[in-house]
Amino acid sequence: MTQTRPSPSPSPAAPPRLRRTRAPEPAGPEHPPAPGPARPAAPRRLHGLDLARWIAVAGMLVIHFGPPFLESGPLATIVATYAWGRSTILFAFLAGVSLALFTGGAAVHRGRRARTGAARVAVRGAALVLIGWGLHAVVTAGGSNLTVIITFYGLYFLLAIPLLRLSAPWAAAAAAAAFAIGPQLLFALRRSAEEGGAAAGLTRAVEAHDPGHLLAGQGLMELAVHGYYPALAYLPAVLAGLAVGRLDLHSPLVRARLAAFGMVVAFLSYRTSWHAWYNYGLIGELGAREEVVGSVPTGDARWLLTDMPHSATTPEVLGGTGVAMAVLACCLGLADRLPRLTAPLSAAGSMALTVYAVHAVVMAWQATLPEGAGGLVGLVNREMSEVYLVGSVAAAVLWRRTLGRGPLEAGVSELAKAVAPGPRSPAHARRRARRRLLRR
Repeated sequence: MTQTRPSPSPSPAAPPRLRRTRAPEPAGPEHPPAPGPARPAAPRRLHGLDLARWIAVAGMLVIHFGPPFLESGPLATIVATYAWGRSTILFAFLAGVSLALFTGGAAVHRGRRARTGAARVAVRGAALVLIGWGLHAVVTAGGSNLTVIITFYGLYFLLAIPLLRLSAPWAAAAAAAAFAIGPQLLFALRRSAEEGGAAAGLTRAVEAHDPGHLLAGQGLMELAVHGYYPALAYLPAVLAGLAVGRLDLHSPLVRARLAAFGMVVAFLSYRTSWHAWYNYGLIGELGAREEVVGSVPTGDARWLLTDMPHSATTPEVLGGTGVAMAVLACCLGLADRLPRLTAPLSAAGSMALTVYAVHAVVMAWQATLPEGAGGLVGLVNREMSEVYLVGSVAAAVLWRRTLGRGPLEAGVSELAKAVAPGPRSPAHARRRARRRLLRR
């Protein structure tokens, strides 16, 4: 019988060497887990913003080509009346929303990202001015009476750059101050210029050296004060859009509040003007406000209470901005609930710059046609409202599916990225390497 010898136990004098490890601390309120590197989620595109842009463009087409698919009558008059002037303000308001989203939305960019964003906005603004000058030359050569608004929007972008880092409350405060000061200052400057005062001398001095005025007929004073869409009057709508773009526009509650606030603002603005004329006797002293569309007479400051299209007064721009808020809120909801139905219109809205530029060229072409032109050319000319509206949407859908962004939109965006590359782009890395070589 064999016995098994028990294995020897380790000697107490020579204990085995064990690697000392620290026991993990339990996760809890006192010991939260170490956070890993956070990756910011890519923001979802707001297709409702593109839909609102299409409504703004469609409003301009209604004014320039006539209401589509409607014979002249009460309904066509109502459509044209509501589009006149308000589409311009809607476009300016949406430009401010885009600036806010481009610079971080609710989470405002800071530091290097903010500087890069501001530089790209400057490039975009300058590019819009150049595109506007080109279209202005084409329109002038064709003999069309269109006032190209793209150049004015370029100046709006440039003027908004110092305010791009404002949060929603501060941007709203800046917009309120601009609404209170801008149209009134514009009126005073125009009156001074018409009476041969200091503004007249300032205008002459600036225009004598302004390349925009000398080469294209759209210089700084034209864009800021004397033009059809002066920045002093319409920049407040851009700043209001900047404030709205700092909100969480994906939230249904924010959209509902935005729509309600916009409708209240529009009602109070338009009602104030109506009461001033028909309840407080201005119609008897100044005449019917409907008879003065565009720049108001500077002989009586009470004309600042009118809200007629393109009058550049606080009631007109503030009321139109309120309408723009409600339109944006509705478009955001419609695009989310009916994405397939609204997709073609959103595609056209995403190419608003291209659609507008082509429409300006088409208007210049129309101005060169002889009266009573027949054949296919005459038919297209007579039915241009329907042809261009349907054609622009169809072309935008096809372009979007095959080539992506609109040609002018992509060109301006790539130009901005090339001139002001981001901190992680290859172009930015190459510039840093060049600077280091020069320092050596």
